[in-house]
Amino acid sequence: MQCTGGVALAAALVLSNRRANSPTPLARDVMGTAPEDVMRILDSVEHLRAGMDYHLARHNLLTANLAHVDTPGFRPLDLQRAGAFEGALQTALAAPQPGHIALPHGSSGEAWRVVEGSPGQAGGLDGNGVNVDREAVKIATNQIRYDTLATLVQNELSGLAWAANDGKGA
Repeated sequence: MQCTGGVALAAALVLSNRRANSPTPLARDVMGTAPEDVMRILDSVEHLRAGMDYHLARHNLLTANLAHVDTPGFRPLDLQRAGAFEGALQTALAAPQPGHIALPHGSSGEAWRVVEGSPGQAGGLDGNGVNVDREAVKIATNQIRYDTLATLVQNELSGLAWAANDGKGA
């Protein structure tokens, strides 16, 4: 089968790029590990982003609780982090390949879940379980944690910018 000139050139470029982007055995010896074992540069930022996502979702739930302070029979909601085992289980169930069984529709696979306020909470005469003071403290605490994570991300990214500029300021 013959290839036209343009197709052959494109195939050669793809093969050339593939060779140029894959570490040679010498490069693997210098690095000391296989390419798939090398830690990604942004892994720490990705973990911090997951924490920020949790606190943002929790903030939205807590402020929704405050919005329902006068709704009769409303029970406050909160987010609960899943344990290490549950988080690993959710990740394993996320159907990494097309033939695998996926999580039920609407499940995000995140390492947290929505829980209803503790059953022992005394509700008001109308059955509403929202306590403004308790929710305000939860929101303030959550905001401090979110701000701390945002500062850590900023520091991590500015360190990467410094390294990318060969230590010549960011």
